[in-house]
Amino acid sequence: MKTSFKTNITAKEICDGFVYNELEGKGLFGLSGKLTIQPEYQRNYIYAEENREAGVIESVLKEYPIGLIYFNIVGKDKFEVLDGQQRITSFGRFITDKFAIKDENGMPQIFGNMAKDKQKRFWKQNC
Repeated sequence: MKTSFKTNITAKEICDGFVYNELEGKGLFGLSGKLTIQPEYQRNYIYAEENREAGVIESVLKEYPIGLIYFNIVGKDKFEVLDGQQRITSFGRFITDKFAIKDENGMPQIFGNMAKDKQKRFWKQNC
């Protein structure tokens, strides 16, 4: 396996084709099916347990850095997440309205009901 460092992938690209398995608590695929988000060696998704997933999204919307995300290249145009699957799964769960964040007034807000400018800000975030 070869480790790759990319700096120009947006949240929109990562979330394209996002698949999440509720039963297993796994983010399965993203990046138009090219990315395996939770390979077998990764732990299950735990960010929902302590509401950390909302913190990830709020950081992205405030344009705070969220840390590096690493992929392993496992084939031609095929990648696995080496580091960052909790953050990527949080992205995907948010854009599919699996959880809400608090708006400026403290009210719960899902991605689908956010103002378009906020959605665009989220989509443009580099991962």
